[in-house]
Amino acid sequence: MDLSKYASALPYPDVEVEKNIAESKLLMPVYSGSTGELTAVTTYIFQTYVTPKYPEIQEALKGIAITEMLHHKLLGETIYKLGGYPVMGARTYWNGSFANYTLSPQKYLRENVLAEQNAIMNYERTILNLSSDSVKMLLERIILDEEVHIKIFKRLLKDHFDVECESRQ
Repeated sequence: MDLSKYASALPYPDVEVEKNIAESKLLMPVYSGSTGELTAVTTYIFQTYVTPKYPEIQEALKGIAITEMLHHKLLGETIYKLGGYPVMGARTYWNGSFANYTLSPQKYLRENVLAEQNAIMNYERTILNLSSDSVKMLLERIILDEEVHIKIFKRLLKDHFDVECESRQ
């Protein structure tokens, strides 16, 4: 699988940080909160299982899920470098009810667009509260991938269901 189709072509920055527990805690919601990367991975993997009639959608979901797994890994490593403990939870431990179990591809693709837009807003909000330029650069780079995902989901909606999806951005 060519994963370059599911992410920005730019490299991810190296994160060089001092210990800062407060900053590590700011990353927890985007790492494994109810709308964070762990939920995105779980949702998109589930959607690959229930979409056998649409191989192109299934393949895109798989590629996007792998990209989200990389985001999860990068965030977990950054949390640890900052002195935090990258557990699967932020304020509330992660659980399977956070994933989107919608079965209709047309419906879940629309919901995926909204989820990616929300992820971008959450990253932008987090960036405003961070002091580390290195961590900010990582989040800005992840946002570029989320923008690619929005474009892919919109294209799939158009190509398979002739549906235009409005953007909030």
